[in-house]
Amino acid sequence: MEFLHHAFSDVYARKDNWLTRIDVRIKLLHLVFLLTINLMAKNYFIPLGLLSLSFILLSTIRVPPATILRALSLPLLLAVFILMIRSLHEGEKEWASIFIMGHKIAIKEEGLRNGAYTCCKVMGGVSLVILFSLTTTISRLCAGLRYFCVSSTIVELLSFMYRYIFLFLDEVSAMWTAQKSRLGHASWKKMLQSLGTLGGMLIIRTFARSERTYEAMRVRGYEGGSIATASLPPLRTKGCFIGLGMVFVFVLLVYSGSIQVW
Repeated sequence: MEFLHHAFSDVYARKDNWLTRIDVRIKLLHLVFLLTINLMAKNYFIPLGLLSLSFILLSTIRVPPATILRALSLPLLLAVFILMIRSLHEGEKEWASIFIMGHKIAIKEEGLRNGAYTCCKVMGGVSLVILFSLTTTISRLCAGLRYFCVSSTIVELLSFMYRYIFLFLDEVSAMWTAQKSRLGHASWKKMLQSLGTLGGMLIIRTFARSERTYEAMRVRGYEGGSIATASLPPLRTKGCFIGLGMVFVFVLLVYSGSIQVW
């Protein structure tokens, strides 16, 4: 489970570099703006451009390419699955066909095109989120959300989820190791049975831990709304102008026709 531990860790966000020094409020505004543009885009170039931009920016702060690819692996599998489903079920014109065990599987041209378009948008949006997560700590994120008047309940839930996700992964790792040491993964049938047992035990232990945590916090006088977050300095004029300038230039390019969004 080291892969998941590394994926959720903020080890890169705690380093001192030019991306981590950018105010979290500016980064949040840019993230929301660029995600909106990515969703509205009507061509492949904007999502692929955002994906390339994320790789370039992360390379400037020396994030290993293997780390970026690991973070993109699960969204990429989901994107490929969407591509396969749409290419098999959308459209009428066949692009290619294969026979498997006497059954014809036809890949439709329209579905393949639409699936590739969706795949690009998924990877473009996920790359922006990964760029943000690798340059922003959870405490600064919560502070930024508080600044934009996001509900304190949502901020608290986010803090607790991040705090306990590592305990959750430790539980999974311990049970996984115990099952393997008892030959619970010796065959595919045993593996499926072990995974089912592991999932059920995780749900039970999660509820038990949540009850213990709630009781412990109530005993200590917790009534909600008192989660500590990082303190944010006043917004600098330079940062505001840079943020607004980037947005203005991008909007100007969109309306001038240089970038097709709709």
